Amino acid sequence: MTPKATHYEILKVGSEPHKRFLQKTMSGSNWTSQGFAHKFLDLGEAVKEQRQHENSYIIWVDESLKSDFPCWGEVNRDHIAKTF
Repeated sequence: MTPKATHYEILKVGSEPHKRFLQKTMSGSNWTSQGFAHKFLDLGEAVKEQRQHENSYIIWVDESLKSDFPCWGEVNRDHIAKTF
């Protein structure tokens, strides 16, 4: 079994719960539930994509802990502004 790691997901503010997460497909991007969200492994890539979508923000998701549910939180916007 491959250990899970931290990744980043993009959420749309004010959306319906089943249309909050960004999904990227060969035919483009759309908003869907978390189970279908695109998992960015690199914060820089997530920032580039997030800047193309209004009213959105980035969360980190850590699935490496031995828990039934992943830990998550919002990526600090000040850090993004200073770093990227």
